Amino acid sequence: MRPFSMVRSRIVPSLALLLASCGGTPPAPEPSDTDSDAIAELASEAVPAPSPTPTAEITERGVPSASRDPAEVLTAWGKAVEMRDWETVRAYWGDKGTRSGLDERAFAAKWSTLLDPRVAVGKGESEGAAGSLYYTAPVTVTDGTRVLKGDVVLRRVNDVPGATEEQLRWHIESTTLTP
Repeated sequence: MRPFSMVRSRIVPSLALLLASCGGTPPAPEPSDTDSDAIAELASEAVPAPSPTPTAEITERGVPSASRDPAEVLTAWGKAVEMRDWETVRAYWGDKGTRSGLDERAFAAKWSTLLDPRVAVGKGESEGAAGSLYYTAPVTVTDGTRVLKGDVVLRRVNDVPGATEEQLRWHIESTTLTP
């Protein structure tokens, strides 16, 4: 054994004993590369990968957001309006757009009066009634100097046996916005 190693092997335990008697704790040893690899491996095994959650992103034209969060659904609808994707905007109404009261062509003609729309969605409020959930939020659509303000009401049925995906998704029930 070399003299330095011998001194070190005697001093380190003595210092640890001294620190312990003073109520202090010795510093934790620096983790080695092997320790870091082992910790990373344990962490990756211990935490399951998150499952994908539907979001406000528009992934396919004409298909509304499947998010269970009504604020996200309304945000996605606003993105579709800003993109002037009238097929997707209409699909946010119930029954895949038919509850808008307009066929695809009439809907696009009505909404295409918006040339460069910017949508701002305010904080909404939720309430339940007779087997359905409602979410009402104030919405402002700014199109150049033109400003449209109104409420958008989303609805979905409660989680009941036999409810279809269409009934369970948040969809526009009504709006006071008129383009």
